[in-house]
Formats: sequence, C-alpha cells, structure tokens
Amino acid sequence: MSEKQRIKGVEETEASFLIKPLYAASRKILGKVVQPLKVQARRPSIAWFGNLLGIAIEKSGKVEVRIHVLAQLRAAQIVECPF
Repeated sequence: MSEKQRIKGVEETEASFLIKPLYAASRKILGKVVQPLKVQARRPSIAWFGNLLGIAIEKSGKVEVRIHVLAQLRAAQIVECPF
C-alpha cells in the first residue's frame, strides 16, 4: 500500500515577508507554526484571506465558538489532517 502524498509546507526561513506576520501570530497563539498554515503559505493570498475569514466568523458572534471549533475539527477529519 502506498503512503498518501502530502503537500510540503513552507518553512519560516523560506517564507515571504507577507507570510511572516501570520507565522508570528500562530507562534504567539499556539506556541508553534501549524502545518496547515505552512501549506497555505504556498499561496499568500489564500493564507491571508482564509485567516481573515476565520477572524470575521469569530468576531461576528453569529457562530458559537464551540460550533466553530467543532467545524474546524470535522474539516480536519474529513481531509485526514495528520495533526
């Protein structure tokens, strides 16, 4: 059986100046730069707008925090996220 191929993330030393603030925020909030952000960093516009969308959802108050977290967890399960 072959192992699934994963997209290689962008390490901080290789990241563009547009991505470094997102890496710093991830490190501040989570203590490390998470793999999904490293993969999104391949396309800085996707990384920024994806994160802005998440912030907008949280700040809107329209979705309960626990539902938002459960949705994120379920999405990670669906795509077989390894973390």
